Amino acid sequence: MLLKYPILVSFLLLYCITYAQEKIESGVYITTDKLKYITIKDDFQFDYIVYSGYSPYMINEQRKKEKTSRTCGVVGYIGDLYGNGTYHILDGKLFLEFKVDYLSSREIDRRLIEGCVFEISQLEKIEE
Repeated sequence: MLLKYPILVSFLLLYCITYAQEKIESGVYITTDKLKYITIKDDFQFDYIVYSGYSPYMINEQRKKEKTSRTCGVVGYIGDLYGNGTYHILDGKLFLEFKVDYLSSREIDRRLIEGCVFEISQLEKIEE
């Protein structure tokens, strides 16, 4: 019966293919703990940074809540991990695959070698 309606079948097939191709917009995303920043770039590239203790986002939100403006002084942030590489999306999850410099004399963090996986629904896009 479906063969009698080739336009309907073609439209349904096109819809399924389009829906299956999951995408994420370019921009800066933050995880639910507000410490991990993921910058999604074009061509499946990303930058990734993890802060220790608190992040710029947390400080800005605290200032908004307390209605305080940025004053003199400097806030220091401690970076726990930084990396970049390529990403892909599968079943609503963002898989980060890091470029690792094996010639580096420093110890390589295990998280960079194994990569990271995040639920896209758990990421919040922020303005920087």
